[in-house]
Amino acid sequence: MAERVRPNLKQMAIKVMELLEPELAADGFEILDIRVFQGGGRLQVRVYIDTDDEEGISLGQCAKAGRSINFLMEEADLFPGQYVMEVSSPGIRRPLRLDRHFEQAVGQRVDLKVRQGNKSRRVRGELLSFDGKTVRVQPPSSTDGSKITPEVVELRRTEILEANLEPDFDAKSLINADRRQKKEDRKEKRLAKKRPKKNRPRARAGNKKTRAGDGDSSPED
Repeated sequence: MAERVRPNLKQMAIKVMELLEPELAADGFEILDIRVFQGGGRLQVRVYIDTDDEEGISLGQCAKAGRSINFLMEEADLFPGQYVMEVSSPGIRRPLRLDRHFEQAVGQRVDLKVRQGNKSRRVRGELLSFDGKTVRVQPPSSTDGSKITPEVVELRRTEILEANLEPDFDAKSLINADRRQKKEDRKEKRLAKKRPKKNRPRARAGNKKTRAGDGDSSPED
């Protein structure tokens, strides 16, 4: 039985880029990145797009670009079999693909996937500079209290497999903290219901005291 040949996902992404980029550029869209990967038993194609609008790309614009992309993909028939197409805005983890993307990201935190032999590694930190060939990244200081500043990492542009902006806050930590707070609030409410109610103060002379289910009672003369 012949061995099944695994598809070259990187090459497939390049083909999609070559097909879509000129057409979408004519409509005012910029393709930031294209990711092709296996997921759920089918091929997944994710296209990140943006516009020159200062407010960012809208859902309506994403839908418009998606219709153009689906039409172009069906007409070109690049992939055999079924695949899932997803069109997405860049979000807070904006992909960095072109040299000018790296130039614009200088001074910001980045998350890089870097080729290391037959494997890959992650490099995170502040993007210090980019000269067209070399990327210099300052990793963050250790969180163990050490005052030693990590050495600057220098990478060739060609070593970088994927690159994204990394937000200054940890979104996952914020979500988990919010969940913990809500859990504590629910726990506190449950405990409050179980606590015995304090005795109410006796009614002062001249005042009426009313209890649920009881009639009004007046102080004795």
